[in-house]
Amino acid sequence: MMRIICSTIGIFLCLIGIVGMLTPIPFGIFIFVLGLLFLIPSTPAAAKYIRWARRKISIFDRVMTAITNKMPLPYRRVLRRTEIDAFDW
Repeated sequence: MMRIICSTIGIFLCLIGIVGMLTPIPFGIFIFVLGLLFLIPSTPAAAKYIRWARRKISIFDRVMTAITNKMPLPYRRVLRRTEIDAFDW
């Protein structure tokens, strides 16, 4: 049940984040990453898809790396699962 709730919250935050990135002040990237923090642990396919996107879109990889380095340790561990050379959990 908790996995479904986390997945739903993550998808909702990612969608709001994508819309927020289109505004003149791109605050949506932080909401998008917050959604990813819910999706990555609860949905294994999400981590694989994000890893694929990081391989294909270099600017996305740079932004994710910059945000990962600024996050506190518990959140950094979650985002490190999506790095290109990370192990497949």
